[in-house]
Amino acid sequence: MTPQPTYDAAVTSSELLKDRVFRDPVHGLVEFKGTDRPLAELLDTHAMQRLRRIKQMGFAWLVYPGAEHSRFGHALGAFHIAQRVTRRLELEPDVARHVKVAALLHDIGHGPFSHAWEHVFAGHDHERWGARIVAENAELAAVLEDLEPGLPATLRAFWGKGYQPHFARKLVSSQLDVDRLDYLLRDGHYSGAGYATYDLDWIIHAIQVASVRDRPEDPYDLVVDYRRGMYAVEQYLFARSYMYAQVYHHKTVRAAEWMFIKTIERFAQLARQGAEPANLPVASAMARGADVSVDDYLRLHDVSITTALDQWAGHDGPGADDPILRDLSRRLVDRRLFKTFDLGDDRPAAERIFPAALEVAEKHFGTAAHAYVHLDTARQVGYLATDDEELHVIDHPRYGAVTLSRLLEDMPLGQPLAAIRLVYAPELGPELRPLVEAALGRGRGRR
Repeated sequence: MTPQPTYDAAVTSSELLKDRVFRDPVHGLVEFKGTDRPLAELLDTHAMQRLRRIKQMGFAWLVYPGAEHSRFGHALGAFHIAQRVTRRLELEPDVARHVKVAALLHDIGHGPFSHAWEHVFAGHDHERWGARIVAENAELAAVLEDLEPGLPATLRAFWGKGYQPHFARKLVSSQLDVDRLDYLLRDGHYSGAGYATYDLDWIIHAIQVASVRDRPEDPYDLVVDYRRGMYAVEQYLFARSYMYAQVYHHKTVRAAEWMFIKTIERFAQLARQGAEPANLPVASAMARGADVSVDDYLRLHDVSITTALDQWAGHDGPGADDPILRDLSRRLVDRRLFKTFDLGDDRPAAERIFPAALEVAEKHFGTAAHAYVHLDTARQVGYLATDDEELHVIDHPRYGAVTLSRLLEDMPLGQPLAAIRLVYAPELGPELRPLVEAALGRGRGRR
């Protein structure tokens, strides 16, 4: 008789699981091994797999053809950096696990096309949905409970600013967190932009935990040693500023985002009147303020919305009955995007121009004018942080211990720069150009 294999009862479940390894173009190998192997069970849940169908950079792919990557890949990258940081800081195993799980799931509540979607459906921000999903989605909640009893509630506390130690939350959401550290490198790689280069290895090397907070119950916080790591942090901050100025807030990217917002706003308006197309019932319910279950919300992603846009545009059926919804959808699907006039940071001039621009749009589009002209006041990212986001700097030659926000006041990035643009349907251009040139000074308005 063939002897049966025997197993040591002391062998842990993580040792019986096969390692999960992903080849990532940004970080190399992303590994779920050893005590981290059970965390890979989260990846196979529907809530996580849905992130494969949400693009990380919204509509940037219309300008940067390579920017087709998903929030799933970004989640893996944030997890990988969390592994490195928690190992570097030698955190307690439970705290380290909470940071890594929070990093992996931090985007789980994002809607289709991310922040543009949230602009239309106020009150449906991804943080709130993320907290609901970990608690109310039965599949995900069960996996989290298997990892650690009470983990869904722990995650809600982590995201809700009630978690102790306080500094652990900053590793996932702060001025210098694993989310931003990954998406800058990832978005720079896939967009092909050369602005996102910074020394990740040295930043991780320079991060420390030290007693700098005047709170006896929780004195520790994240710090960076100025002499050791400040140049790498400054490089990261400049990279972030350049990416916002040249990629995230690129004029054509912003124009596409606003076209999408205007399209979905029109759909929501029709839904409140009971006159919307019937192919997006979850969004209809959200527009009318009805309660939406987590399972229904998870049905929304870029693919479901793109399918609806194709149908509204008439590329997959007769098109939407509403001519405005049909027209906006067709322009977006066919990449007949709105144009822009750059108004610099001249807000008074912008406020003079917009009423006249709206009158021009009303002549062409009547009561739907607001869907065809818009004043975009996107601002490059600012770095003044709340206490929950602040990073402390130690061993500064002038200040000793100081916050990063204070140091930024002395840097060119200390004041966020405005980027005011008039976004308009192309057929309005000939009439709008003289208005813009007159307000700014002849020759200064540019497409």
